[in-house]
Amino acid sequence: MPHSAPTPTDRGSTAPVRPHERLAFSVFGGVQQFSNTAPVYLANPIFNLALGLNPVLIGTVLAVARLWDAVADPFIGHLSDNTTSRWGRRRPYMAAGAILMGVSFAAMWWLPRDAGQSFYLGYFLFTVLSFYTGVSLFTVPINALGIELAGDYHERTRLFGWSGVMHKIVGFTTGWLYPVAQLAVFQGVLTGVRVVGCVCGTLLILVCLVPVLMLRERPPSAGATVAATQREPFLQAMKIILRNRVLLRFSLACLLTMTSLTTVSSLGLYINIYHIFHGDKVAAAAMMGVWGTTFNAVALLSIPGVMWVARRIGKHRAIMLALGMVSVSAVLKFVLYTPAAPYLQLATSLLHAPGLAAYLVLVGSMTADLVDYDESLNGRRREALIGAANGWITKMGISLSFIFAGLVLSATGFDAALGDHQPPGTVLWMRLFFCGIPALGTATALLLLRGYPLTRERVSEIQATLHAPKTAV
Repeated sequence: MPHSAPTPTDRGSTAPVRPHERLAFSVFGGVQQFSNTAPVYLANPIFNLALGLNPVLIGTVLAVARLWDAVADPFIGHLSDNTTSRWGRRRPYMAAGAILMGVSFAAMWWLPRDAGQSFYLGYFLFTVLSFYTGVSLFTVPINALGIELAGDYHERTRLFGWSGVMHKIVGFTTGWLYPVAQLAVFQGVLTGVRVVGCVCGTLLILVCLVPVLMLRERPPSAGATVAATQREPFLQAMKIILRNRVLLRFSLACLLTMTSLTTVSSLGLYINIYHIFHGDKVAAAAMMGVWGTTFNAVALLSIPGVMWVARRIGKHRAIMLALGMVSVSAVLKFVLYTPAAPYLQLATSLLHAPGLAAYLVLVGSMTADLVDYDESLNGRRREALIGAANGWITKMGISLSFIFAGLVLSATGFDAALGDHQPPGTVLWMRLFFCGIPALGTATALLLLRGYPLTRERVSEIQATLHAPKTAV
């Protein structure tokens, strides 16, 4: 007996998303920013500088956690796509993730004094694994929910633009977590980081419950095909997705971009301490806070321009432009990070911030286009799984970058026990790695995206085909 194909409602409404829905969905960007940066910004200063843990071990723990995060994403995505409950497919997982994130982040920094290196290593591993499990439970379903909300090519960019705004607003805070933990009122950085962790954990729970309560999932169409509504085996779904060459090329470009940036992200603090401020950790931490604030302010102000450019020239050309800007800014850091003018380093944000803001906004919007493309090839919607698969490939690289970060720091010859008396050439190698690795990574990603086929015209053709009335057995 024939069954009608899924209606446009299944692919997200072509009507504009309502303002309160955009605001609630923007929490997705905030959680992405916080989970990507907060543990990283605090891990080395607390566990290495304050507690003396080897940076390679710290990097290994972060790598294992993000590897676990990457592996969990596709399973959670597949589970969410195939869940049927009175509360929907997405929101139950989002609620569980919100609570787990908040509790585990607060616990991560509640560190006893003089507990020993083995204890600190095991404790950090357990709490950070719990934290990133919560991140997966929350971000994978809410990303799929955003794809469902917006079906129009440009509406997707607007929706993920709001997420990008929240991403940058949260970015104002994460760079200041370590400086706040060092305030004299706490009488010690370990006490300070406990307070910081508890405040952040509580806010995480409260803020992440907002989209759980405010967003409503689109009901499945009564006309959907039987094949499109039946449960799909996980391995079969992954096999189909991993045959999608366009998705793989896009994900590889994302992997190279984020891995190269994450590998050297912690070097900024070390360069400020040992090159710019000659061993003054307080001044260096304050500069990192100023840099983060400046970076996110420039990025936030550039997001309306990003959406305008994407509308004018298309997402593909816009993301190519963004990657070029990030690559150039990485090279300029070698000159602009100078002790003669410490604040000159802020000038790098004029290229880096708009470029990375455009990249982050457009990746989400382009992933939604890839969902349409995959459906045109395979006849089934997999919003959460495709979003998670892209995240899985990227996070696999990011997880390795935390190991690379520790290896890079060790390769420079840095030894925390030597304080201000580091071996000759250590700072120079820090600067070379800090500039060269992201420049090479983003330039290679740019080359990968040449000839990307999902232009505005091609996506419109795919959507017209998907929405055309037809029958299927």
